[in-house]
Amino acid sequence: MQLPPGSHRLQLVLGNHVHIPHNPPVMSKVIEIEIK
Repeated sequence: MQLPPGSHRLQLVLGNHVHIPHNPPVMSKVIEIEIK
């Protein structure tokens, strides 16, 4: 993944073998990163 410089918020959402999110969703916490 390439992100431009700046602040970004990321979250992982898990899906099945065809990339469809689980029901109910399985998600990580949101993280904030700073790209310089």
